[in-house]
Amino acid sequence: MFRRSRIAVPAAAVLCGLALLTTEGPATQGEVVRLAAEKTAPRADDDTLGPDPRAADGPRATKVQREVADRVSALLTPKGEKPADGAPVSLDQGLIGVIGSPAAGYTLVVTKETDGKALVSSLTAGLPEEARQALDVRVSERSAAELREAWAAVWEQRWRTLTPEPETGYSVDLDPELEAVVVVIGSEAPPTDRLDTLRQPLQGVDAGAVVVQYGGASGRASRTSDSAPHWGAAKITKAGGTFCTAGFTARGRSSGDYYSVTAAHCGPNGTRWSSGSHFYGTTAGRSGYPSYDQARLGGSSYSPNIYTDGLDNFSSRVVTGANDGAVGDSVCASGTVTRSICGIKIKSLTATYCDIPGNQSTCTTYLMRGRRDDDKIVARNGDSGGPVYQRNSTLPRASIRGIVVAFDTGGVRVFAERYASISNHLNVTAVTAG
Repeated sequence: MFRRSRIAVPAAAVLCGLALLTTEGPATQGEVVRLAAEKTAPRADDDTLGPDPRAADGPRATKVQREVADRVSALLTPKGEKPADGAPVSLDQGLIGVIGSPAAGYTLVVTKETDGKALVSSLTAGLPEEARQALDVRVSERSAAELREAWAAVWEQRWRTLTPEPETGYSVDLDPELEAVVVVIGSEAPPTDRLDTLRQPLQGVDAGAVVVQYGGASGRASRTSDSAPHWGAAKITKAGGTFCTAGFTARGRSSGDYYSVTAAHCGPNGTRWSSGSHFYGTTAGRSGYPSYDQARLGGSSYSPNIYTDGLDNFSSRVVTGANDGAVGDSVCASGTVTRSICGIKIKSLTATYCDIPGNQSTCTTYLMRGRRDDDKIVARNGDSGGPVYQRNSTLPRASIRGIVVAFDTGGVRVFAERYASISNHLNVTAVTAG
């Protein structure tokens, strides 16, 4: 069964919204994958689509800027398996995090003992002068040791009082803007006449190195009748009516078999899924949960297309690539309930989401964290497993970045398993066309 605070929901919970979700109907699947997507007409101009895609997604990075962004992302994320405690590996290089985007350039926020010039030189080695101009350095007053201790204090729950013990999810991230470990609790702030959940001072941690915030509703984050060969972002339902969202089509590195992927919290291995009256697949390869909130779906046929009806300018897209992206990139998410929404800025690639405070066994680490600049809701219950993707603003193509697994602050912030983590842990690669 799904865990209480992850974003799979019973069908009855959203019956009132079914008319909205099904008024346009699912996109038609063509016999030839690439042609089917290429022929999908862009939606007519409509206020409900929001700003022009090119305006929402921002300027395009040059080849050199993208190379710099890829090198920065490599510093922020682990190679291979995730660290058990989710501790930011970038601190090994003295990097707290980055602010900015590939096209606009990055500010590298480094620890006080780090040689920023040397780090820039390392990141831009072998690249033209344009690469150096894309990077700026801000030196923090905090050391790597201080921030590691702050992370350990959060991980060990030293920031909580013994009572009360609210059953709610929370997220953790090393925030370069605040130069602190930030905890966002999925509940309303306590009354002023009650003890706050943050001990003052936090034993063994410098003041301000841990920041606790309250974000309101949180949870782990289904199109309605998708026939084979199955597409990503389809609504998938299991016995009892609980539904999630399919992610994207992947190929097993060893077997060569085709699968879809979704969030592991949606169901254990052996769970059978349908989309409308069509069998979609059976959960397999789910292991290491919740450290890895990802699983394969197999037993049917799958194609490299995803549903993107909603606030995207195409109602479906063909997958033509996959990677983690970079901090500052603008991405979209496509889920059963929220449907497709774009303009989500990647804020972090190292976030942690936990279902139950005080219980490390409920945490998923090294997640992508994103939100829109206008704080529009980007994820709801039932969107779990849906693809996070970067779109082509003029053609119906998409590059996969991950899958939705959780949200907080009432759906304003979304958390996603990164593509590289999915590819490594499930031993798959995204199937692409074109």
